[in-house]
Amino acid sequence: MLIKQIQYFLQIVEDGSFSVAAEDLYISQSSLSKQIIALEKELGVLLFDRSNRKISITPAGKTFLKYARQFQENYSNMQEDLVKHKDSPALSIITIPVIAQYGITNYIAKFQSTHPDIPFTLEEREAEEILPCLNKRLFELAFLRDNYLNKEQYDFLEVSQDKLLVVLSRQHPLASREAIALEELKGENFIMFDRGTVVHEVAVDACRAAGFEPRIFYASLRVESILGLVASNSGIALIMQKVFLYRKHPDVVAIPIKETILSNIVLAWAKDKKLSSSAIKFIDYIEKGLVQKTHHRLSI
Repeated sequence: MLIKQIQYFLQIVEDGSFSVAAEDLYISQSSLSKQIIALEKELGVLLFDRSNRKISITPAGKTFLKYARQFQENYSNMQEDLVKHKDSPALSIITIPVIAQYGITNYIAKFQSTHPDIPFTLEEREAEEILPCLNKRLFELAFLRDNYLNKEQYDFLEVSQDKLLVVLSRQHPLASREAIALEELKGENFIMFDRGTVVHEVAVDACRAAGFEPRIFYASLRVESILGLVASNSGIALIMQKVFLYRKHPDVVAIPIKETILSNIVLAWAKDKKLSSSAIKFIDYIEKGLVQKTHHRLSI
């Protein structure tokens, strides 16, 4: 029995739906179902009645629920109590794959140089995995985009601001424009980041707000692939400004969108989790670095 299986079970009970629970957990519904089926096989009972459109918990599930809640509470308490016994607790941070584009690598390198006594681990994951890992306390802190972040559940520190641009081939009829309204892109082939990335969701939501459903021609996790297809005039892309500037391509142009669509990078942590002294030092270090950076800009 895995800890995550118990946590998944509790989320389904809370939401009353596999699909809603999957969204809250930032995993696919099929992955969630597989974990629950594996749990049921191990326990030898059915936890949910799936015979109707709306799932319901079985009598066996209600019995298991009592122990699952107790286990989750004991597990959380154990994690918090163990922190105080570490002189220099290891600092674990999870991040979406953007640390180079937003200068986060510089902060991390300087922090490690300033605090060589703090063991440090940093791991890149896709966006849909970030918050579940944070909630399960597999990591204490996370770098991610603030779109769709529940501000009541997480505290955060804004690290970098960014906005969406339209990226076009230099041969595209709109390539010479100074700005483009999203509604003008209706009917274009869109080359998107993969589903599950926040940028994909932000781009799709922006198109829907402009009154149309984007026709997705191709989706990828690789910026290079997206820019290469745009350069061939196979379609257009919606990309964050700083990501584009970091990965410039000679045969494409980036044009501002008339609507302002923001997506800020934040350092986030769960409000209901007690932070280690190492995590608190890292947050303070980042905050002071941001203040110094702002003062430097104002003095130029």
